[in-house]
Amino acid sequence: MTITQVRLGAAALAASAAILLTLQATNAAFSAQTANNGNSFSAGTVTLSDDDAGTALFTAPNLAPGDSVIGCIEVTYSGSLDADVRLFGSIAGGTGLEAYLDLEIERGTGTCAAFGTATTVWSAISDGDLGGFVAAHTGFASGADTWAPGGGAPDDTVPYRFTVSLQDDAGAQGKSATVEFTWEAQNA
Repeated sequence: MTITQVRLGAAALAASAAILLTLQATNAAFSAQTANNGNSFSAGTVTLSDDDAGTALFTAPNLAPGDSVIGCIEVTYSGSLDADVRLFGSIAGGTGLEAYLDLEIERGTGTCAAFGTATTVWSAISDGDLGGFVAAHTGFASGADTWAPGGGAPDDTVPYRFTVSLQDDAGAQGKSATVEFTWEAQNA
């Protein structure tokens, strides 16, 4: 073989290698794709309100022994998540009258105007006075009642009727109490 033939052979070999590399680099393999588009997320809601329009359930000055006052409030759950609702209370001021106030709390099935079937939440006879209620039910974990509204429409509204009676006890004379009742909902 001559040098020219060797050079031509080497050139042909180099050209063949370049063509093979190019073909291999551009040679496509089978492929496929799928996509799952439009993923979105939103958090549910826990929403609780009442119909008191910012006014107190009770304003009862000058009670005499045996006097009773009745108040009713409608509580509405309108959240999108299932929830548990609990009722609790606290003393916001006063000089100890809560120990002399018998308390009855009932949850109805209708409205305040048409109360419906009553479920006793707290009874003065079996549970104790207003002071006992606020001592026993200080927050959600120890809250009274077993109302468990379902999430989503329609809203779930229930009336709560409170009856407070002054005991016939001379120790109540001149005392006062300011109480806050709170309903709290937490998703179940």
